[in-house]
Amino acid sequence: MESDTPKPTGARDGIVSGTAADDRIDAAYTGDPDGDMIDNSDAIIPGEAPEDDIVMAGGGNDFVTSLQGDDEVHGGDGNDTLRGGDGDDLLKGQGGDDLLKGEAGDDTLLGGVGSDTLNGGADADMLDAGDGDDVLQGETGNDTLIGGAGNDTLQGDAGDDDLSGGDGNDILLGGGGGIDALKGGADRDLIFAEAGDDVDGGAAGDDFDTLDITGQGPYVVRDQRPDSNGNGFDGTIVFLNDDGSESDRTIEFVEIEKIIGDPPNANLPPRAVDDDATTPEDTAVTVDVLGNDSDPEGQPLTVTGATSPDGTVDINPDGTLTFTPAENFNGDTTIVYEIDDGNGGTDTGEVAVSVTPVNDDPVANPDSSTTAAATAVTADVLANDTDVDGDKLTITGATSPDGTVVDNGDGTLTFTPADGFSGDATVSYDISDGNGGTDTGTWTVSVGPAPDRDGIVFGTDGDDLIDTAYDGDPDGDFVDNEDAILDGEAPNDDIIRAGDGDDTVRAGEGDDEITGGNGSDDVDGGPGDDVIDTGNGEIRPDIGYPGLYPADIDPEDDRDLVAGGDGNDTISTGDDRDTISGGNGNDVIDAGIDDDVVRGDDGDDRIVGGEGSDLLLGGNGDDTIYAGNDPDRIPDAVNIEDDGSNPFGPDLRPENGRDTVDGGAGNDVIFGADDDDVLSGGLGNDFLDGQTDDDTLSGGTGEDTLIGGQGDDSLSGGLGDDVLDGGIGNDTLRGNRDDDLLSGGAGDDLLDGGGQNDILNGDAGNDTLQGATGDDTLNGGDGDDVVRGGQGNDLIDGGDGIDDLAGGNDRDTFVNVNAGDVVNGNEGGDDFDTLDLTGSAPDGGRLEIDYDDDNDENGTVSYFNADNTDAGTLRFTNIENVIPCFTPGTLIATPKGERRVEDLVVGDRVITRDNGIQDIRWVGARAMTGTELERAAHLKPVLIQQGALGNGLPERDMLVSPNHRVLVANDKTALYFEEREVLVAAKHLTGLDGVDIVDVSGTTYIHIMFDQHEVVLSDGTWTESFQPGDNSLAGIGNAQRTEIFELFPELSTREGIDSYQSARRSLKKHEARLLTK
Repeated sequence: MESDTPKPTGARDGIVSGTAADDRIDAAYTGDPDGDMIDNSDAIIPGEAPEDDIVMAGGGNDFVTSLQGDDEVHGGDGNDTLRGGDGDDLLKGQGGDDLLKGEAGDDTLLGGVGSDTLNGGADADMLDAGDGDDVLQGETGNDTLIGGAGNDTLQGDAGDDDLSGGDGNDILLGGGGGIDALKGGADRDLIFAEAGDDVDGGAAGDDFDTLDITGQGPYVVRDQRPDSNGNGFDGTIVFLNDDGSESDRTIEFVEIEKIIGDPPNANLPPRAVDDDATTPEDTAVTVDVLGNDSDPEGQPLTVTGATSPDGTVDINPDGTLTFTPAENFNGDTTIVYEIDDGNGGTDTGEVAVSVTPVNDDPVANPDSSTTAAATAVTADVLANDTDVDGDKLTITGATSPDGTVVDNGDGTLTFTPADGFSGDATVSYDISDGNGGTDTGTWTVSVGPAPDRDGIVFGTDGDDLIDTAYDGDPDGDFVDNEDAILDGEAPNDDIIRAGDGDDTVRAGEGDDEITGGNGSDDVDGGPGDDVIDTGNGEIRPDIGYPGLYPADIDPEDDRDLVAGGDGNDTISTGDDRDTISGGNGNDVIDAGIDDDVVRGDDGDDRIVGGEGSDLLLGGNGDDTIYAGNDPDRIPDAVNIEDDGSNPFGPDLRPENGRDTVDGGAGNDVIFGADDDDVLSGGLGNDFLDGQTDDDTLSGGTGEDTLIGGQGDDSLSGGLGDDVLDGGIGNDTLRGNRDDDLLSGGAGDDLLDGGGQNDILNGDAGNDTLQGATGDDTLNGGDGDDVVRGGQGNDLIDGGDGIDDLAGGNDRDTFVNVNAGDVVNGNEGGDDFDTLDLTGSAPDGGRLEIDYDDDNDENGTVSYFNADNTDAGTLRFTNIENVIPCFTPGTLIATPKGERRVEDLVVGDRVITRDNGIQDIRWVGARAMTGTELERAAHLKPVLIQQGALGNGLPERDMLVSPNHRVLVANDKTALYFEEREVLVAAKHLTGLDGVDIVDVSGTTYIHIMFDQHEVVLSDGTWTESFQPGDNSLAGIGNAQRTEIFELFPELSTREGIDSYQSARRSLKKHEARLLTK
């Protein structure tokens, strides 16, 4: 066997080892191969004192004496004898029949396999014999002995010992001088105990344990009771004094089948212990009186007699007593009984019996009443009911097949006949006396015949559910019962008067008329053209108005939920915050006062939000929505402006009418009324009028009309050709996409046309107009305006005031300008801008144009009054004129030879460079006097002298308008512009010798026009015909423009003008300079 103690390193291992032979190992033993010895002060293992030995005896029948120190001895195989000597030793016998002696010290002895003998010696030892038939002796000290498996003998000797026999038929002796715990364990054990010991025989195995207390004197067993498996008993042994009295020396025991001891000197009497029992009046009870009685000698007991003054007592064969109380007796009584042990010993005991009184059932006597049809009746049904015990009676339940029954809690019942019932109704009710006694009574109610119906379903003043199952109408009218009786009504057309209370109404089919009354009602009209009114007739807004009316003290008492359902419904809800859904159909909805939520749903609805900040949703259909009051009932004068611009002063409650409205799909008409509203048209061609205060209007998709009204409004047209009118106030108008018409109205407005071709009118005030993209018309109107045309060919009208006008990209035309204005045509895109000064001079006065020396597209217009005094100036930049024309005398090549241009008429044929001979479609002329030319110097003609263009061209001197374009074809055009032929304005050729702007006393500019832009031969030089465009059309008279539109209707549209393409590329001024170097 090997030790489980770790070995040190070195020559010696600190363990005294024996051999396989029969060794005697003691202090003289030198057989250890490493030189280790017993008590040689040579312990080397950490934690050990010098004389602490570890001995491994090995095989053989060894004799080991470890002597001093806390030693550890392993016997190994063989029948070994191990002696610990002094110290707290650990002795392990291991295999074989070993003898282990702990001797002095707190030793641990482990026998192991085999029939071992363990002797603890002095002090507190622990002995565990293991398997085998072992003998264990604790000797002195508080020892623990464990027998383990086998038929063991355990003796504790002196001290408080703990002995456990384990499996097998064991003998346990506690020994004298201590209080021992003796546990037999399994099987048949013999236990010798003394006073003070605790004994447990054990219940396992072949159980039959004997407790031997012989020699300790006579005794009695007290508190005897069956043990756990029923073959023995538990209890307390009490030793007797010499006089037969009980001493204080006892032994507590359990699981003992037999006790052996000294018999008493004489028979001791049994002991009768008193009992108690309880039984109801007139009911017998059986008592096991012997169950707690006992005999000192354990003799069986019998009952020899029993009596009671208040009933009879029977002794049963099993020793129990049966007591039968006297009839109707209740209260406390006593049974006196006697017991006998069969040896002359007797005792008397008592049973205290409590006989509880038995409750008698009450009697419910019949009742009767009379009532009218559908009329409740109340009766005191308990008044004639009785109880012999005098108990208070209560009603525990009541039913009737002929109506409803209510227990009022005071002994009365209220019966309501079912609708239509008449005759004798039966009410069954149950009563209780509170002590388990019950009875059932009958109340008969004679119900008169039902009255005539009036065709109206009435609710009560409570919270009613009025639907097809409602039967509360006193006349028997029902919802959707095909019982309509009034003229003009279909079978399921109902009239419902819900009354006060928080009612729920489900009107169902038909054209119904529903009145809610006071309370927060939930009403669903169902299919049909319904008329629903849930108001209470009172006007009590949640937000009061100083000096006119106070705030509602209870803003939650009339909050209704109304659904019209399918059909053309008429709905009004009155006071408090209501939620309304019109459902399918053309509905008329008046939400009344306070902050309501209304959904018109499908159909052409008329919605009135009334007082309060409402959420109004029109849904699908052409809806008319009044966010404020109904104009048919209340005039607009009640709408008080927040800014105080009315005779009443500013609105003292600017927050009590801030509505949110969405018209939804359809062509809607929406009015905002008082306070700051948010109006959305949604899909369709909508009309929105914000009316009073600062409103936000959004047209959505469709051709919408938006009117801001009074206040600083924000209008957004959305998709479609919209019309926006800001009204009074500093408004913001945005046309968004498509062709919109925006009018700012009074105030300093911001107008943004957005995409497409818009018309913007600033009207009164200092406005800002932004055309954005598209060919826009922008009219500043009164005031000092800022106008930006943006992209596109815009027409910009400054109007009165000192305006800042800018065209942006493309071909813009500026008209109705004044002194003080600033005009900028800009140069982006297809740039060709026109400044039209027609009518801009003061009455009777004049104007002069002074071009910048370095750029004739920039300049200053000076205005003079009729008396020639200074009237101010206008500054312009990036302005080009776009009226191309010939002057009289120019010869045009025709199939019949050259003809003077002033002689040509519509239908004459002219030779063109690109398309051969073409018919003239239109001829126009504009006469210019010398005075006009002086005032508009930029319109002065250009003289191109004979040969000035090279190659002898023109063939004679030619006088043309400054913007008339001449065909140039040479190497420079191909080099610079990658095109052989280009068109250049005459005024941009003045860099050439013989090309000059000249002063004349007057001239006439003549235009000829073909089906397309042509290049014709004039005075031997190729020049352009009239090309209609935004600017060229704006530069001729109205009559001439109308005539062109009649000949060419397509030119009245953007597509038509864009399709009338130029015959050649046209050079700008800086490009033309490359040709004149």
